[in-house]
Amino acid sequence: MLCLVLTWVGLLKDFPAAMPVLWFSFSAATAIAYSILHFTSKRKKASVEFLFSITLLFAGIIAALNLAWLKPVYFPLVISASVFYGWQTVVPLSFLVMLLRLKALFVNETFLEEIAFSASLLLTAVISSAILDRFRPETPSCSENKDYTALKTIKHAATAMPETDTELGVSHYFASLLKTDEEIKELLLTIKHAVFANSVNFFMPYQNGFMLRCSTEEKGDIIVTGKGIIADCFKTKKTFYSGEINESISEIGYIKNSKVSSILAVPVMDGYALTGVLTADSSIYHAFSEPVRNTMQMFAAHLVRIVERERIYPKLKRDYNGLKILNEESSKLVSSLNLNVIAEKLCEGAEKIASSHAFFFMVSGKQFELIHTTDSISPDRVGAGNKTIFDLKGAFINIAVENRQPIYMADMKDYRASVLPFSAENIRSIFVIPLIYESKLLGLFVMSSEKADFLDTFQMELLKVMCNQAATSIANAKLHAEIEKLATTDGLTGLFNHRVFQEKLSEELKKLSRYSEPSSLLLADIDFFKKINDTYGHPSGDLVLKEVSKIIREAIRDIDIPARYGGEEFAAILPRTDSKGAMNIAERLRKAVMSASFSSDTSSLKVTLSIGIATTPSDAKTKEELIEKADQALYYAKHNGRNRSVLWSEIKN
Repeated sequence: MLCLVLTWVGLLKDFPAAMPVLWFSFSAATAIAYSILHFTSKRKKASVEFLFSITLLFAGIIAALNLAWLKPVYFPLVISASVFYGWQTVVPLSFLVMLLRLKALFVNETFLEEIAFSASLLLTAVISSAILDRFRPETPSCSENKDYTALKTIKHAATAMPETDTELGVSHYFASLLKTDEEIKELLLTIKHAVFANSVNFFMPYQNGFMLRCSTEEKGDIIVTGKGIIADCFKTKKTFYSGEINESISEIGYIKNSKVSSILAVPVMDGYALTGVLTADSSIYHAFSEPVRNTMQMFAAHLVRIVERERIYPKLKRDYNGLKILNEESSKLVSSLNLNVIAEKLCEGAEKIASSHAFFFMVSGKQFELIHTTDSISPDRVGAGNKTIFDLKGAFINIAVENRQPIYMADMKDYRASVLPFSAENIRSIFVIPLIYESKLLGLFVMSSEKADFLDTFQMELLKVMCNQAATSIANAKLHAEIEKLATTDGLTGLFNHRVFQEKLSEELKKLSRYSEPSSLLLADIDFFKKINDTYGHPSGDLVLKEVSKIIREAIRDIDIPARYGGEEFAAILPRTDSKGAMNIAERLRKAVMSASFSSDTSSLKVTLSIGIATTPSDAKTKEELIEKADQALYYAKHNGRNRSVLWSEIKN
């Protein structure tokens, strides 16, 4: 403060102009010192001194250099001060500026101009402080009247909610606080003011006695004895009050440095369970009247809510995380129409809810197919050939299939029968959920763990909801697959229809342009098919078409693409196949059809195929050309004896 006064006196004596180096060095050092003090200690006094030193420094610069245009620098200064410090610093700062401006009379300026300028600064400070104070968020007071401020806040919270009682208002206020210990400490300070106590304390059970959880006293000022009135309060769960504590009553349950003449101990009850004991003491005899004791009981109810919230917070956090996972995983389930992806996402989501092993079985006729699992299943566990389709009869999980209801076994330690349809070791507990959509069983979801009782009720409900979502997604996926099949396949033969054939052939030729590999096209026609319809009827003709389609699928490779081209005509796209390979496939197909017998209701039929073959790029460059050349080869085969395979390259000359 002395440095600040010396700087101020130096300014008034025109030291900035007379001894600029000395004055500016001293004033700058003063400003730096107070800035360090301000930002390290956060003292309000230091804040004021910091602002004053900065103001003096700028005033000296203006006075020394006669720079009248620098006067407006004070306007952002006072506004900035309003933002950070409010009325307590802005108003005296503005008065100081007025005094400084009266001294620092600039060239060609009058006394009245200086007065007007100073008044405008003061008005700026007042307006900016008023506006900013209106929008400045309220914070807990750190002043000596903290108890009183807290009590006012509680009353305000209570009166601001006309539809609720005072208790609920207080609870809402303390619920806004973040840390439990801070909440309790704030409540104890409020109680201390409300009942005019010297100290208020909260004790909680600990082992065979009790411990001090929180107090309005400084840490270490209260020593717990574990006996006396507080111990009796813990034991009987009744309120104890004594207004005449003297030397003969040495044990109230704790020892403190100051005198205790009155003690009030109130049990903090959560229903019938004791949470702790709330105490208030005073150096005055008979300090706590009947209304005060009732007030303490009201505050004890608030304290229960705080402690209970601390206890249930981990559960609430876990429940929130569970609901978050459910929401995220359900979105993934809904977004997919692929059965394998749905099964994978269901198992992964279930593992996030409860760490365990997950199995997803899909209904396959009267059996179940293991679609996905998070458990590593070795071939010796599932049997020869590493099969994935199982008969669940005899397995524990089949009970859920028969009953169409979820089953949870918390402990299967003594269960001797088979749990899963394959070898499963160390299964201590299991949860089985049938996936049902519109009364139809679609699949079975299983979770198992090496631990007993690995799920609680909330987790099971989350898994049920997720499985219901999965069942809906599976039903949608199957419906989509059926619609897709109707749109892309021939209804009679099950082969791709003509539209899809054209699309697949275009895709294949695009691949050819990238990889420069040959591809071939077969066009096949059933010989004398019209005679079959005319002689045996159209049902027999349909039978022949179906059986020939099956033979085509069996005769070609997995990479080949069969289609019904139209009527009794079939097509097969042969990727990465030259004319020689195409001829081999065509002959295998022709011979298989020739050797087959097709039995109708009246007789046994024999049919043959005529096949035309074209290869790209040797025979054709475009899709249209390839179809045309294969059709020409087919025409040649039908008009030159039938029951034969013909390459277009053999007839082009």
